[in-house]
Parts: sequence; C-alpha cells; structure tokens
Amino acid sequence: MINYTTPAIPLIVEDRDLTQGQDVYVSFEQGPTELTKTGTDLTITTSSRGTITDSNIVLVLTQEETAMFNMKQAVSIQVNWISASGVREATEQKRISVFRNLLDKVIAYGD
Repeated sequence: MINYTTPAIPLIVEDRDLTQGQDVYVSFEQGPTELTKTGTDLTITTSSRGTITDSNIVLVLTQEETAMFNMKQAVSIQVNWISASGVREATEQKRISVFRNLLDKVIAYGD
C-alpha cells in the first residue's frame, strides 16, 4: 500500500461463505493506529473450488486512510465475522508493507 493513494484491497477468506447471515469487519492496525471497514464499505462475493466456497472481499481505502499509516512499519489486517446466532470467527492476521508517496498530500481532480 502506498500512502495517499486509494487502493482496492482484495482479501480471500477460504472455506467460508460470508455473503449471507454474517456481519463482516476488516481491521487494519499499526501500533496505536486502527481502522475498521464494515457494511457497505465491503464488496463480498464467493468463488468455488470444487465443493469448497471461498469469500472474496474487496474494500477501497481513501487517501486520508492510507495517509494514517507510517511507512516504517507493516500494517496488520484481519477479517472478523459474526453470525445472527452470535458465533464469531476471525482469520489469522496478515501483514502488508506501507510505502512512501513522494506527493505526500491529498489531491483532487482538477487541482
């Protein structure tokens, strides 16, 4: 991930269908900096591998959100979900690198 960009972050949760009956949360953490995306922030679809169904999650971060993270340390990402019956599960944490943007400010089209 590069600071001050708007990346689409793709995630796969293997062997789980999170498209129905689940509230899904994707959390980013780097030291004291935390960000969680949920609900309409997430696009969740499924794909099949034989008899196994995986969930594909895509979310987009804003320029302000990617700017929150320091490029000297990796960001941890984890997916949590909870069913209507209260059963909560989570993935293992994964880490992604953060890279510096030479144009380190928020920009808009037409600036």
